[in-house]
Amino acid sequence: MPNYTHLTARELESKWLELIARPVPPIGRSLVIKYLLWYEQAKREKISPFGLFREVSQATKGVDKRPKATLEIGSKLIRSYQGLKYEVEIVANGYLYENTLYKSLSGVAKAITGKSWNGNVFFGVKK
Repeated sequence: MPNYTHLTARELESKWLELIARPVPPIGRSLVIKYLLWYEQAKREKISPFGLFREVSQATKGVDKRPKATLEIGSKLIRSYQGLKYEVEIVANGYLYENTLYKSLSGVAKAITGKSWNGNVFFGVKK
């Protein structure tokens, strides 16, 4: 596998023109290097780079690539907001806040703030 990290900007641009035959788009150096590596891989596999992209897309279709936060039933989330403390309990079928069952943390966050929030962000749940 080629190593492009040691190349200067001018050398990267030259390599890009050699492989891709188009001007380098205004993207960062690390993306240029990643794209060149990806292009090289497609060449080695004897498929078009866009064919490689299609293959990867097909192989990962339906797979949720985002890591999930795991909250255990019985856990409590505590959040201070505008000087008040709010407590939410995780139950089997949702989130319990002030004796009301919510399907999502976003619903709880909206009940507390009156505004739409991403519940994970509001409660500081890390992924």
